[in-house]
This record gives sequence, C-alpha cells and structure tokens, in this order.
Amino acid sequence: MAASTYKTAVAHLRRDEGGYVNHPKDPGGATNYGITQAVYDAYRKRIGLKTRSVRETAEVEVSSIYQTQYADKVRYDALPAGVDYATLDAAVNSGVSRGAKWLQLAIGVTADGVVGNQTVASAAAADPVKTVKAICARRLSFVQSLKTWSTFGKGWSRRIAGVEANATKMSLAARGGSERGIAAHLKAEATTARKDANTNAATATTSAASGAGSTVGVDLANLDSVTTIALIVVAVGLVGFAVYLFRKSKINRDRAAAYAAVAEGA
Repeated sequence: MAASTYKTAVAHLRRDEGGYVNHPKDPGGATNYGITQAVYDAYRKRIGLKTRSVRETAEVEVSSIYQTQYADKVRYDALPAGVDYATLDAAVNSGVSRGAKWLQLAIGVTADGVVGNQTVASAAAADPVKTVKAICARRLSFVQSLKTWSTFGKGWSRRIAGVEANATKMSLAARGGSERGIAAHLKAEATTARKDANTNAATATTSAASGAGSTVGVDLANLDSVTTIALIVVAVGLVGFAVYLFRKSKINRDRAAAYAAVAEGA
C-alpha cells in the first residue's frame, strides 16, 4: 500500500464514516465505519466465520475490509497521491464500481468500473489535482440526484468538499511542494470557491426575483393559452434555476470552508 497517503486516507475515512449507523432513510441499511451489513456478511463467510451484526465489527476486521474490499480493488497503491484517496473514499461511500468509474471518467478512459493497467497508466499521466476535482464533481452530481439528498445532502456536500481539499493537499505534497506553497495554493482555492459561492447566490437571487415577477401585472385571463403557458414555463424555469444556483452556492461555501480548514493544517 502507499503508506505515505493510505494511513492518512483511512483516518479521514473513518472520521467521516463514523461508527455504527442505522438511519431509517438510508437504503444501504445498517453500517459501521461505512461497512454495510451485506459487505460484512460476505467478508465473514469468505474467511469461514459465522455472520453477525455489523455493529460487532472488530477493529482488525474494519482494517482488513478497507484494504481487501476497497483499497486493493481500486488499486490504491498504484494511483497518484490524492487521486488514490479520492477514489477510495468514493468507493467506500458509493461502491467500488462507481468509485472506479468516476476515476476513469475523470481521466478519459473507458468507464468499465474496473481499475486496470490502462486506468493506472492514464491516471499517472494526468494532472492529479484536476483528476481529484473531476472525481469529486462527478461524485457530487451523483449524490445530488438521489432521493435521499434532502436528508443527507448537507453531510455529503461537506464530506466531498473535505475529500477534495485533503486529496489536493496530498497531491501537492507528493509533487514536493513546500508547506508554505501548499498552504498558499489551498487558500487560493478557498478564495475562488468563496467568490463562486457569492456569484451563485447573487445570480440566484436575481433569477428568483425575475421568475416571481415575470407574471406580475400580467392579466393571464386575457392571454391566449399558448402565451399563458409560455409565461408560466418561463417563471417556473427561472425559479428552478435559482434553486439550482442556491444549492451550488452552498456547495461552493462548503468547498471554501474545507480548503480553508485544510490550509490551516498544511
């Protein structure tokens, strides 16, 4: 394993996953440090042990499962620093196949969900910071599409922002960046994300106001049905766009906070 990043990556992963959770709205059911009951059952059966509640997962089992069921399958030790962590965290949180596909889409190779030699070689040739950002962006887009976003969205957004910031730091450190240089880069990322958040919010406010006011003073009763429908569609579209931008603003605020926090510890 790439010890220089793996130990840190697992520490971040365990912190973000927490301990035992069995949220009624989580379709994955009970988990312990991100390990589902199904994954735990398969692991126990494979090594000849009886199944039991994932709540009873032993410390040594957590370490073994992270390595054999996730890190080895995404070839953690063969990926560039930072890219390895971003891929691993995605794999644990959303499945090995998805994590691998997000990596593959980020570097422009066939997204078959299996990290092979071509994926490894392409990842090594790509800019690791750009790859990290692309993985996190695709991952975020996926979780936003889930029905459970309204329940878990805030936590997912903060987690993915943290992964992006910490993985970027790992990539810069592996390139030989100085502590001061890395901190400066991370602070610049935080500033850019904060500016983007403010722009998103301002545009959203304007769009929402336009949508709300697009039919004000219009006598819809005296318009033909086509014109009325068109006005309503425009109004709904503007309001919908505003909602999208407000969400994007919140995501960029989370990114700004994550980069700033990691910069403080760089």
